[in-house]
Amino acid sequence: MSQQQQQFNTSRNVFVITNGDSLVGYALAYRCLEAMEKREEGPEISGHKLRILCRSRSGFGLSRLEKMGAEIMEVNYKDEDKMHHCMKDVMCVTMIPEFSSDREKEAECLIKAAKNQHVEHVSMMSWIGVDRIHKGDASQQGSEFRNLEQICRIEKMVKEEFSGEKHCIVRFPMLYQLFYYLAPQLEGDNCLCLPVEKNKKFTSLDLNDVVEGVYRLAKKQRERFAGRQIELQFKKQVYEFTCPKALNGEEMAREIGEGLGRHDLKFQHVSENDMKKQLEHIKKDGRFKERPDQRGDFKKGRDGFWAFPINKYIHESKINTMMEWWHLANKGELDMHSDELRHILDREPHSLKKYFEENRDQFKRFK
Repeated sequence: MSQQQQQFNTSRNVFVITNGDSLVGYALAYRCLEAMEKREEGPEISGHKLRILCRSRSGFGLSRLEKMGAEIMEVNYKDEDKMHHCMKDVMCVTMIPEFSSDREKEAECLIKAAKNQHVEHVSMMSWIGVDRIHKGDASQQGSEFRNLEQICRIEKMVKEEFSGEKHCIVRFPMLYQLFYYLAPQLEGDNCLCLPVEKNKKFTSLDLNDVVEGVYRLAKKQRERFAGRQIELQFKKQVYEFTCPKALNGEEMAREIGEGLGRHDLKFQHVSENDMKKQLEHIKKDGRFKERPDQRGDFKKGRDGFWAFPINKYIHESKINTMMEWWHLANKGELDMHSDELRHILDREPHSLKKYFEENRDQFKRFK
């Protein structure tokens, strides 16, 4: 890296995480701030700031991140002037697409502003399987995978506007933490209910591992900016994070049951309509209004306050996107495996059983 480029980079001392009022955005922001507090970062990060973009501060616990040093900015992602202001002095952006009907337009506005303000690098959080929605009957694509199609087009935008080493896309699957939304059934009815046929296998992951993996990728990226050599596994443009082994519903019920100390947990295939009703019910459940106060531990897979999926995260667009993902699972497109996360973490990602063992007390609260 030239001296001129290094001087240019030192004037850009802001890192941005979008969609801070989402489960992944909040957890990732907390992991970065925790590292800054504990001085886990190298000298190349000193003097840098974290800016978190959100639609709304209210009810998401963002003031807790602000106390740790984050700059919180409420934004309308379609406001081009506001987006240009948000990208001022920014070196890197981690973009988490919105769960909204306008996510494509919002992402386009943000990407253009980043390009205009000469942001060095854009990373995007995406979904495992978005590259598989075009398999099969193309005539059905328009209605069946509308939300995943949008994510796919946002990926394309990122690749085109920040080509080569200026971008990175991380695809991840359904998160173990979403089982909290099913906890009343797990604990009350002794049943794991999912809209997936019992013989269909799909991959899922611990949010703690996803966030730890993304944090490590970002740290290596900053080392590269500082002129240091990094290993090949940190130089890819697309990563697919998966668990060690895809499981079907019955295998999941067995692992969850063993993790919770119960060996009679059953799997039940339910309709999408029943699943939607369950999520709508959780939106009104007071137990999901506030974050529990646990500190947690990313590396052990023990959930802290930042990993709990509060009911404000449940939007219609999020529910619809999840249903499309279950469609993919039922088509057999999510029975997949990659070692990329294991190489980045330098250990196996947490198994479903291990995750439930570590967080057993959290789930017991829903009895």
